[in-house]
Amino acid sequence: MIEKIFEKRKSVILVVDDSKLMRATFRQFLKNEGYDVIEAKNGIEALYIFKEIKPDIVLMDFVMPGIDGVNACAQLQKLPDGKNTPVIMITSLEDENSVNLAFEAGATDYISKPINWAVLRQRLKRLLHARHMEITLNQSEAFARSIIDHANEGIITIDIDGIIKYINPATEQIFGYLSSEIIGKNICVLIPNFNYCDNFNNNAKLMDMNKEIIGHRKDHSTLPIDLTISKFYVEEKCFFTLMLRDITERKQYEEMIKYQAFYDSLTDLPNRLLLKERITFEISHAKHTNQKLAVMYLDLDRFKLINDTLGHDTGDKLLKEIAGRLKSCIGEDDTVARLGGDEFVILLQGIKHEEKVAKIANKILEGIRQPLIIDNHELYITISIGVAIYPDDGEDDETLLTNADVAMYRAKEKGKNNFQLYTSSLNDKALERLALENSLRRALEYKEFVVYYQPKVNTKTEKIIGMEALIRWQHPKWGLVPPQKFIPLAEETGLIVPIGEWVLRTACAQNKALQNAGLPPLTVAVNLSARQFELQDLTKMVSKILEETGLEPKYLELEITESIAMKNIEHTLKMINELKDMGVKFSIDDFGTGYSSLSQLNSFAINKLKIDKSFVSKIDGKKGNSIIASTVLALGKSLELGVVAEGVETKEQVEFLKQNDCDEMQGYFFGKPMSNEDFEKFYYNKLKES
Repeated sequence: MIEKIFEKRKSVILVVDDSKLMRATFRQFLKNEGYDVIEAKNGIEALYIFKEIKPDIVLMDFVMPGIDGVNACAQLQKLPDGKNTPVIMITSLEDENSVNLAFEAGATDYISKPINWAVLRQRLKRLLHARHMEITLNQSEAFARSIIDHANEGIITIDIDGIIKYINPATEQIFGYLSSEIIGKNICVLIPNFNYCDNFNNNAKLMDMNKEIIGHRKDHSTLPIDLTISKFYVEEKCFFTLMLRDITERKQYEEMIKYQAFYDSLTDLPNRLLLKERITFEISHAKHTNQKLAVMYLDLDRFKLINDTLGHDTGDKLLKEIAGRLKSCIGEDDTVARLGGDEFVILLQGIKHEEKVAKIANKILEGIRQPLIIDNHELYITISIGVAIYPDDGEDDETLLTNADVAMYRAKEKGKNNFQLYTSSLNDKALERLALENSLRRALEYKEFVVYYQPKVNTKTEKIIGMEALIRWQHPKWGLVPPQKFIPLAEETGLIVPIGEWVLRTACAQNKALQNAGLPPLTVAVNLSARQFELQDLTKMVSKILEETGLEPKYLELEITESIAMKNIEHTLKMINELKDMGVKFSIDDFGTGYSSLSQLNSFAINKLKIDKSFVSKIDGKKGNSIIASTVLALGKSLELGVVAEGVETKEQVEFLKQNDCDEMQGYFFGKPMSNEDFEKFYYNKLKES
């Protein structure tokens, strides 16, 4: 491998002899053997040439005027690379003293006059082979050391007794020790609870392993570490390589995820999940006590205007202040939760009379109306409240939340800054959603869905090399329904699975039809939803569709988002490997918007990463705005994967992506999503133009 990195060249031999005839004789012989030859007529000239040329081997005459061969050889040893360069002494003196002088001066070998050319030939080959092996080894060591020294992961080498033999700079950064402070000490200094410390002597065959451990820094602080251990042998002695990665951020993220599972990160209020659990619990309690409870759905009025005008920071501070005011309006046993955005829910328990609900609602309205001073801005805010009562307006958490939401919208319609109790006549919104769901269920049967295609181009040539399949719903009454209106509902109801299968089958069939029409083959990219990707028979379904449509697997590319990929690593690896084995390509969509480990992404057998359009949209010629895009591009490239930029709309973005070695581009600059018929015409015309 290393030979492919470092350039080979012909061996250079320096011939040092005061005899012009001998130099010419050597030159003729050596050139015939395929060597480059440099000549020096005395020791001084030889030393000068050696400094400039760095030959691979030196042939040095023993007896020369001025500086003789022995002295020249001795001085040559003091020059850079002098000790590493073989020197063959040429002598007619074969007494023991002369030979000893030559070797003491640093000579590698000697050959007697008259020259036995066959012997010289073999000695040159032997010495040059050894020299080249040494150079290759040094290059390999330098190459490996460079990689280790610049690796982001900590790397430690220990012996069978756990004694540290080497640490790289990343390890110094992780633990705060200099290498001089830690080399020679036991690994337990860095990893006190490392349960293999006592087992090294007794377990030379320690298997490779990976685990999470706690490391101790020089300042006595601790940190979580992902540790991988592997063994190797040097001259039958066992050593271990420890690769360490500081996973402090990952652990903090995991803790944050656990917290966010039940609490809102901005206000520290319970979130929807915890709220639903509490509603369910209080319903059970209310049944036994024959009491009622109330669910109040609250939405701030004109919050978007404040957020857009004064900025998100001010908006966040406002939400935190509102959360505090809401908590001050209720009892200790009641719950205030934030569902997201400017939506809050209050759960009131132990309601004996509905007048109590009205009293608390008015207290909230009055409390929220009081002016707020945030970032030197005096703000006046109001709130709309919808109320659903158990058991009158619902007997489970979902029904109560839905009906309270409906009542809240009624409060908005009545001028905001008021509260409304739920009544059955306010159920229009729920009915509208039900109608949408029913229409969605019939849409497949009535063939109301169509697949649009957006071209993908090669960045260097700007020629079409593929397309992305995008679903559209052509409703007979409502017209073209945007995906953002029905896709979330399809995901929620599970309809996304049959819809997604239809899109995949249609895209494969229409792509095959393009090929049958004589057009150059393209790869069609199809998005997989979270529900689809979780299917255990996904591979079987894809295989069946490819067989039915006749499309070769290499012309199908499946896309999943970064968040879907990281949701279940084991399942992701299984699905990707199975589909890749079939020949299907795989890409990660919206790269850079999720939380993922590069090492985990690198373990997926994917072909491409799609850079999210939110990064591409910030490319506007200003260095500060473009740096995020270039960083994300570089991250993608570091994984040695193809990189696709989506949402490309300007010439400036195109030029930037070309300069940053993006592989493929997609966006309105090259073509909007279009029907199958329009795409075929578009593709045909582009081929004619080129």
